[in-house]
Amino acid sequence: MAEYFLGLDIGSVSIKLALLEGDTLTAKAYLKNQGLIPTIQEGLKQMPQVQVRGVGVTGSGKEFVSSLVGGDFVDSEVISHMVAALRKHPDARTIIDVGGEDSKLMLVNNGVLTDFQMNKTCGAGSGAMLETIASRLGYKIEDVGKIALESKEQLALPAKCGIFMQSEVVSQLNKGRPLSDILMGVARAMVTNYLMLAKGKRLLEPVIFQGAVAKNQAVARAFEEALGCPVIIPEYPEFAGAVGIALLTEEQMNGRKTNFRGEAILAPEYRIEVKQCPDPCPNECELTLLLYQGKVLAVFGSKCGRWEDASVLESSLEAQPE
Repeated sequence: MAEYFLGLDIGSVSIKLALLEGDTLTAKAYLKNQGLIPTIQEGLKQMPQVQVRGVGVTGSGKEFVSSLVGGDFVDSEVISHMVAALRKHPDARTIIDVGGEDSKLMLVNNGVLTDFQMNKTCGAGSGAMLETIASRLGYKIEDVGKIALESKEQLALPAKCGIFMQSEVVSQLNKGRPLSDILMGVARAMVTNYLMLAKGKRLLEPVIFQGAVAKNQAVARAFEEALGCPVIIPEYPEFAGAVGIALLTEEQMNGRKTNFRGEAILAPEYRIEVKQCPDPCPNECELTLLLYQGKVLAVFGSKCGRWEDASVLESSLEAQPE
């Protein structure tokens, strides 16, 4: 009997779902994040009706989404991406991940993570910058790579700031520079910014390039130019995180019964509320509540951890005067 494991990668820009049978990606969904609950519900609607043996969640919203769907295992994006890369390329030494709003660099030796760096503070080394510039120029992000590869002359653009780069793109366009040269310059500048993560580090081959931006051939070429070696791009690079957490979940289940709620997650009674912590405390925490039919299922945002038991918060809120 086939065994299926579901992985969810929760990003601020997009949410990815990957359904695995063994090492085979049998179903996938890539959605813009338009709110966690409705986006997760839409993603699950796109999955086939099969018996799921386990569900894993990674990404910036992993704890919240795990509570929503009945997750069995959560782990970091770094580990999830590494596991996905090593499953297909066990000899990988460098793993590059460029996402919508953050970027990751992982260094591996004999299948063991030896070092990693993350960039969550600057969009100039992420896909958000490419998409913003493409939109400003009136092009789809999917077309940027193809146009950029037609470039004939190298153009240097400021790499350290996405805002300055946008201004320079318009300036170069007004000077009559070919669009292909400008977009290839953007790709090279994005790679230059990303490689600040690698300062003082040796990036050894084989190099694996994952994340949605890996589908952009111009960025892939810019990485190869900068590194002086080929980069390997998986078949579905945008699903690496979801695939990795699904693989990890399969390893962790060991015959346990899944907590996955299945079709019950599609119920409209799930909702989110944001409330101020009822305690008179200097932290003044803003709490995010996951509710089903008015009952608090999980609480996030408490710095002291007092509300880890959702029922305690629910009782406290009920006791407050109107």
